[in-house]
Amino acid sequence: MKIMKAETMPNPVSGKQIIESGELEKLSETICGDKNLDFAGAKISYLLIYPNISQKTPAKVKKTTKELKHFTGYDYLIEISGELWDMLDSDTRYNLFWNQLIRVNPTFVAKKGEYVMKLKKPNYSNFYEIHDSVGMDWLKAVQASMSSLYDLGIIEEDQISLF
Repeated sequence: MKIMKAETMPNPVSGKQIIESGELEKLSETICGDKNLDFAGAKISYLLIYPNISQKTPAKVKKTTKELKHFTGYDYLIEISGELWDMLDSDTRYNLFWNQLIRVNPTFVAKKGEYVMKLKKPNYSNFYEIHDSVGMDWLKAVQASMSSLYDLGIIEEDQISLF
């Protein structure tokens, strides 16, 4: 897959479009301000994947490999399924993206005197931070939207997860 800036062209191998999103970057700044998140200078690329990452994956965060970091300068990639993103209301978008941001975990290692880029495991304690703040309706909205988009059955809809 190829990362594209302003113009978009489908990747002939995968048929997916990867768009670096200023909208997601701006939302990240808002969430970091609202939730007092600090990523210690980590560089994050915010990507919309069209039509989707997969029919059961609304979003994901990745730590870049050494090679990818060398060529892009990014420590993390946050990917959001584009068709889903376009369907969601602003509150659901906010919560879906917040759920991804809380996995970014640059950790200071005193012996090295530098930050090591890590990911928090997708666990329930992260999820409860959001759940206690806003409830679960946003997650149900994500699942229902993906189910509707891709004509998923009840069992498949239950497999849509952010953990």
